[in-house]
Amino acid sequence: MIKNPISYPGNKNRLVSELIKYFPKDYRVFVDVFAGSGVVAANSNAEQIVLNDSNEYTIQIMKYQHDNSFEEIVDDIEAIIKKYGLTYTRKHEKGFYIEYKHEGLSKYNKEAFNKLKNDYNMTREVKLLFVLLIYGFNHYLRFNKNGEFNVPVGKVDFSNSIYKELSLFQKSFNLRNVEFLNYDFRNEEIYKYENAFFYFDPPYLITTAPYNAGWSEKDEIELLSLLDTLNSQGKKFALSNVILSNGKENLILKEWCQKYNVHYLHRQYRNANYQKINVTDTVEVLICNY
Repeated sequence: MIKNPISYPGNKNRLVSELIKYFPKDYRVFVDVFAGSGVVAANSNAEQIVLNDSNEYTIQIMKYQHDNSFEEIVDDIEAIIKKYGLTYTRKHEKGFYIEYKHEGLSKYNKEAFNKLKNDYNMTREVKLLFVLLIYGFNHYLRFNKNGEFNVPVGKVDFSNSIYKELSLFQKSFNLRNVEFLNYDFRNEEIYKYENAFFYFDPPYLITTAPYNAGWSEKDEIELLSLLDTLNSQGKKFALSNVILSNGKENLILKEWCQKYNVHYLHRQYRNANYQKINVTDTVEVLICNY
């Protein structure tokens, strides 16, 4: 499986191998409506990939990855590391940096990271944002109400493991015929493609992660209605979501999904009846109309 090493929280790196088992075989275009880091699309076998996301910064990052080779991106990263004085464990022997308990490399990088963050907020150069994602806390992609990147420094740097995973991802991504869109999921332009398979991984209504904060019951209902419309038009779709999370149940989704095929993706309880699962668990599902 191909992973994007700087995938933001909520990505499908962990589940992509399960997901693609349930994808149909007979489609030409893979349309990822909530594309995020593009990792699901990168693992599809479609002739053409359409990556849509309403977050303009997500699109900028994916375009940067697609339009530049792995070597070009590494050159950019290394030049920025050198300019700002960030740590670079890949180029040093183990133990060169003291990684403090619970803090990792953050003490080394805090000052340089904040300078990089300020420069990005002034210039909006996407290559600076890309490095901020590598060195930022949990690889969060987050902006304040003034449109400024405001994630604090993280514990890791451009390590050998990130280097290797980025190499594999870039080589796959660069070879693809990719179209980028920056629309809200309700925009009909997303659904104009023929012989297409539409994949949805929206924010989850019943989870509390920051990237789900703007998703409302109204959005949930309108998305499910849109999926019903696609189904009536004979278009294939798959929806990733959660039915149960930390004792909360998505009753809207639970009622709606009964007319479609539901595949349980929870690792421990795969193919289980979610009603019998411990309430502290999260049960991820893939809902398909085929």
